[in-house]
Amino acid sequence: MLKILNNSLNGIALGQRKVDLDDATLNESSCSLEFDRKHKIQSDSQVITVSSSETCDEFSLNGKIINFSNLEKFVEEENPLVEISGEENYFYTFPQYNLALYIDYKGKLFLQVLIYDESIKDLYENRGLRYLDFQKSKLKSLITFYGKLIFIPHVSVGNFEFNSSLSDIIKEYDILEKIIPDKKNILWINNFALRFDNQKLTQITIFYDKKEIIPIYYNEINISSEKGLSELLNKYDGIERGEFKYLFKELGLVVAKDFSEFHFFEQSLLKFWANLHRPITSW
Repeated sequence: MLKILNNSLNGIALGQRKVDLDDATLNESSCSLEFDRKHKIQSDSQVITVSSSETCDEFSLNGKIINFSNLEKFVEEENPLVEISGEENYFYTFPQYNLALYIDYKGKLFLQVLIYDESIKDLYENRGLRYLDFQKSKLKSLITFYGKLIFIPHVSVGNFEFNSSLSDIIKEYDILEKIIPDKKNILWINNFALRFDNQKLTQITIFYDKKEIIPIYYNEINISSEKGLSELLNKYDGIERGEFKYLFKELGLVVAKDFSEFHFFEQSLLKFWANLHRPITSW
């Protein structure tokens, strides 16, 4: 296991001179070293980064084990800088630890664990947003931390919780208020429509462009896929509404057969959906 302790990784400390490192350390298979170029004599060069040369699923930071069971909590508490690569992997930089992590959430792997010297901190700390600000910006597009929406029946969709107030959602997520002037009181954000009854969030509808479908998961089932929809129909009573939609009363969910629309509703609207005899359409 990789061990980070007092600005060292697996016993290799930042700032050590190359001449002071033995061959075993220089050839350590689990670590890669980078040296500065400020010295005329190469052997006087100092270690400025130490990083893992292989992927891992956990590491030790000052005696605390960090893995994918506690990573989210660790990130929330430490509020690092965040960037996303083209492969949708995450770069986290923790200035308080001079630590950078490159993370594959899908594979649940740390692709790289790296510590860096104070002399090059600007290279790692001059980009990205703080995690909390990054989360808020992602909420504007309603994509969760893991690049997917988690659906909890009658409770929440992604980061939106049913019965949240309209004013709180606008304030918390810095959303521009665009309310349709009718009794249905709907807030539109891109292809999402949030319905409020008595100023409380009661329904969320997603209108999908097939080219940009955000996966929606319920109990590890991707309900925005044909396979996932088949699983739902096998496990729950799906009522056909017209030719184009299924209603799952138990889940508070309506799914268009072509996945162009998803309707999620709070229990107070169950009677409305259950008694709806005409084909379900948008509001």
